[in-house]
Amino acid sequence: MAASTYTTDLTTIDDGSGTYTEPTSAILGTLSNADTDNFVQATSCCSKSTGASGAPARAGMGILAGAGQTITTPSCFYAWVFVGGGGLVDTYANGGVRLLVGSSSANYKEWYVLGSDSFPYIGWTCVAVDPSVTADATTGTPTATLQYFGADFNCKINISKGNPMALDAIRHGRTLTILNGDVGSGYATFAACATTNDAINARWGQFQAIPGGYQLQGRLLLGTTATTTVDFRDSNVSIVTAPSLKTAASFNAIEVQHASSRVDWSGVSWTALGTVSRGTFTVTDNADVNITGCSFTQLSTFSLKAATDVLSSIFRFCDTVTAPGSNLSGSKFLTPRVAADTSAVVWDVATDTDGKFDGCEFSKGTNAHHAIEFGTTSPTAMTLRNVAFGTGFNAANANNDSTLHVKRTSGTVTITLVGCTGNISYKTAGATVVLVTSSVTLSVHVQDIITAAAISGANVWVPVTSAAGGRTYDATVTITNAGATATVTHGSDHGLVTNDWVWISGASLQANNGTYQITKTSNTVYTYTMASSPGSNPTGTIKATFVVINGTTDGSGNKSAAMAHLADQPVSGRVRYGAAPYYKTGPVTGTISSTAGLAVTVNMIPDA
Repeated sequence: MAASTYTTDLTTIDDGSGTYTEPTSAILGTLSNADTDNFVQATSCCSKSTGASGAPARAGMGILAGAGQTITTPSCFYAWVFVGGGGLVDTYANGGVRLLVGSSSANYKEWYVLGSDSFPYIGWTCVAVDPSVTADATTGTPTATLQYFGADFNCKINISKGNPMALDAIRHGRTLTILNGDVGSGYATFAACATTNDAINARWGQFQAIPGGYQLQGRLLLGTTATTTVDFRDSNVSIVTAPSLKTAASFNAIEVQHASSRVDWSGVSWTALGTVSRGTFTVTDNADVNITGCSFTQLSTFSLKAATDVLSSIFRFCDTVTAPGSNLSGSKFLTPRVAADTSAVVWDVATDTDGKFDGCEFSKGTNAHHAIEFGTTSPTAMTLRNVAFGTGFNAANANNDSTLHVKRTSGTVTITLVGCTGNISYKTAGATVVLVTSSVTLSVHVQDIITAAAISGANVWVPVTSAAGGRTYDATVTITNAGATATVTHGSDHGLVTNDWVWISGASLQANNGTYQITKTSNTVYTYTMASSPGSNPTGTIKATFVVINGTTDGSGNKSAAMAHLADQPVSGRVRYGAAPYYKTGPVTGTISSTAGLAVTVNMIPDA
């Protein structure tokens, strides 16, 4: 591969050396063509005085292109503007600095781009405007021909000396293309890109050096799909997206093309300064993209590919990250700006998530959204490891802010959760969703308090005392009896499986009350078998609570149960022994750690 190159698609309308005229509504002051004292690009610019008197009023300058120009959104008209006095122009809302495009100096549209409140310091600034965006003001009756380009300054005061307003380097386009680069010739870098952009005869305004880093205003294209690759490697760089107040939302972007390209970023920080065009990152072809320890703040969407690794990076207040098989391990997706019932990350590819989300962290933004969306082509069996789903996601299923969103409409989707924490719920488009978490053990050892001898055959009963671990607790249910079979209906997903134990209480018929092993028939219904047939249906406020252990100790005095809990699960139960020698009932209390389980020793007191 050859040395890296940096080229622009900008078409130059004028480089500051042409003949400018005054727009009809902005004739304050004296216009100076070919000003060789205060240019920002090439060797000259157009400038203007405020005049000896007359402020507040508007001063402007513009140039007629040789022919009508074609500017197709999201491309823009770029212009460098200069304000030589901090209090010279009005506020942004009052159109302190405006760019204008029209068919002549008497017929044009204006877009407010800067003001004394948004541009408090003197100096040159490059601003981009998309002529398809609704204008803030119109003079005359401009036609669709884009031929007259310029700037207009809404002056608040008169400056009696010099020319405190200037215009330079008018162009249109959007893309700065970066190609080639290798270890021998030098990889492509942000610094080299800015150096080319900022050269005196360039000043493209697309990727310029600013104090502390760089500013993106337009599109950086890394490689081209049809022809040339890029090898772009850089680290510890700060980038901001220009405010871009009068552009299309898609205007600011970085895009990677060509499957043989390579892009390595480490410690890169990218922040959007505005809200109109925040900046997108798109991997168009399945290039080798490696992003490590980077941070992205208030940006728009990220569209990745399978060969994209985004490791230990942070997305703050960003839009959706689409990751079709990408490795996102260790990354954080914090308070995203995504809409209700959409997701921070979309996974819609027939690739298991195992090893792709390890150690990730999610937190909910303002809207009721999900953490991860599993699309219709995602696998029917997936694994998530050590993912922290922070506060904010709904603990209940079937909500717009349930943690996971399964888009399959049929079949069964099994998601194994290993060491995951937080509220882990789901919304489904129709598929049956089974959440399987890594098991931990609740073990109960029962012994004589005096002799420490193990007690075999002791009855251990341990229900949960909250729904913290994702288990049914104190849920209000209805029951229908058919012979000795009771059918229990919950108002929402009970989260139970066949052979789980459930404690039923509050039923008007005593045969229904007690602890029973269930058979699951749906996400909201299960059955159990009573000792006898009550002959009717129970009434009353009937409650159902999950029981972790219901059984007797073995020959070593032990009873245990291994299962998964989505969070630390408090429990409180008892141990009874119903044969000689007799013992008083002993309590079982504690909290089952979702990662370490719980071991309890119950010392039973002889009941003489």
